[in-house]
Amino acid sequence: MTTPIPFIPDRFKSNAAHYLAGRAAYAPRLIRRVAEICRLDGTQRLLDLGCGPGPLSLAFSTWIGTGVAIDPEPEMLRIASELGAGIAPNIEYRRGSSYDLSPEMGRFQIAVIGRAFHWMDRHDTLARLNTLIDPQGAVVLFATSQLDDPITPWLTEYRALLDEYAQTDPAREQRKSDSWEPHEHILLQSAFRSLERVSIIEIRRVAVESLIMRALSMSSLSRERLGTRLDELLARARTLLESHASDGWLDEQVESVALIARR
Repeated sequence: MTTPIPFIPDRFKSNAAHYLAGRAAYAPRLIRRVAEICRLDGTQRLLDLGCGPGPLSLAFSTWIGTGVAIDPEPEMLRIASELGAGIAPNIEYRRGSSYDLSPEMGRFQIAVIGRAFHWMDRHDTLARLNTLIDPQGAVVLFATSQLDDPITPWLTEYRALLDEYAQTDPAREQRKSDSWEPHEHILLQSAFRSLERVSIIEIRRVAVESLIMRALSMSSLSRERLGTRLDELLARARTLLESHASDGWLDEQVESVALIARR
């Protein structure tokens, strides 16, 4: 069994400000497909676990009745609540983590987790969710990835550069090890073992500045971890990206994925 990554509540404190601008957004078509598959009709209650700055709960706010978005990092919650203010009044933002899931939170019909499941004790989280999600409900894991393609000759070099500086992060080393179990394996050992994957692939324009912020959004590349080496990384990344950019823009092929898990 994979050992959970140690819980560090403020892991993303210095990354929060760069997350929305740096990370690739989930494709709107993916949100729509998940809502259709899960038969969301505006009456359901949603849990956004490890919500970060809240892109998923905001995206689903028009498909549900009410939602609860939780995250251990206050700065992430501040950004999420400011983003949702006036746009998604049906979303409640709470400080907490997967370790705080309990029956006192009430029942949900869907739980969404975006790029956060690996930070949790995954077996424990699914066991807790099993007591909160209605029998016909679902747990949905969301992710994005950049696909290698002839239109993105810069991507391999960019990844290699970020990996070079991220080597000192024990959590990253743990996730990259041979002993790390994929999410699918964990889900298949849980009550939520009926799996369906939905994928949307798009070519997007991305600004050099957004790719700089993508590096700044990663906890393995935080100022606390790298110190002055972060400035060195950012300078090298800018030089690399600008050598491939046209007027400050590049193309990338982005895959948005939802792994829908039901009983």
